[in-house]
Amino acid sequence: MLPLQRPLLVIGGIALDITATAGSKGIQSLLHTSTPGTVRQTLGGVGRNVCEAAMRVGAPSLLLSATGDDLAGSTLRQGMTQLGMKTQWIDSLPSHATAVYNAFHDSEGQLIAAVADMAIFDSMDFSKLHEVFTEINPSLVCFDGNITGEAMKTVTSTCQAFGIPAFFEPTSIPKSLKVFEGATLTGAIRYTSPNQYELEAMVDRAKTRFGSQGPTASFTTSLPTNAPPLAHQSLDNALYLSSYIPQIVLKLGEYGCVFVSRSQKKVRYYTPELLDESTVKSVTGAGDSFVGAILANLNRDPFTEDMAVWDQIIRNGQRAAIRTLQSDLAVGPSISQDLLL
Repeated sequence: MLPLQRPLLVIGGIALDITATAGSKGIQSLLHTSTPGTVRQTLGGVGRNVCEAAMRVGAPSLLLSATGDDLAGSTLRQGMTQLGMKTQWIDSLPSHATAVYNAFHDSEGQLIAAVADMAIFDSMDFSKLHEVFTEINPSLVCFDGNITGEAMKTVTSTCQAFGIPAFFEPTSIPKSLKVFEGATLTGAIRYTSPNQYELEAMVDRAKTRFGSQGPTASFTTSLPTNAPPLAHQSLDNALYLSSYIPQIVLKLGEYGCVFVSRSQKKVRYYTPELLDESTVKSVTGAGDSFVGAILANLNRDPFTEDMAVWDQIIRNGQRAAIRTLQSDLAVGPSISQDLLL
């Protein structure tokens, strides 16, 4: 009988996504008045999305997060339960509002404005994280940029104490920078998954803190000629950041993906998966689904350096992103265990 697989623990944001789409064209006609349209509420939050995607791929996955004691919080918990996701590690903070992302789109689906209320994550309690790790015994920990820099330091210090590798999902440019408030110095962060803008900002901050000459002088490599200009332009930054976070999964969206492994001194470019653009329904959550599928596959052997395995992991992540692009939800319901190695 095979031993039970240790779970993946995701630490980060859970939010109710509310998207209002106007029924008429023209921004000026939409201002200072109500307008007919459609309003959709969906489960969201980077951490929650990543956790759901990993669960759908087949990894035992747990989310550590927080909601308020309000209607939005109840909606999120009920929705997660219906999906088969566990909620016992999601704290209820009665004096705080559940995170909500409220977007207003025009009739063609373009964003006009949005309000993101994510303040609750600044109040998450990590004082008993050691006890949580002892009870859960995770194989791999992923944390997103929604938690505070101090919380990131606590998470990674605990990972280091337990010998568990950490995966950092930057979430946004401002949130990506919080990882340099002490978390990178713990040595626990083995993986990160920035896009090109987050990568650039993270490198700028790292150079400010640690100096422009990272210990990468002996790490010289190149990308294949068929890699797009964006990949070539981003390579030096990825090599530099790998001095502090040794495995970089660089998300380039429609241009594919670059994987940098400092320990193996290897770089690999992955072409994008073929996609019929007419089938795209929403771009929301595609990157989170990509990361979730990677985590699900990595969870079985979180220290793997086998490039053949990484080739499959990245490709399955890309396929998960495609399935979410073809869905109205933040995580495509067609993501399934056929994406598990």
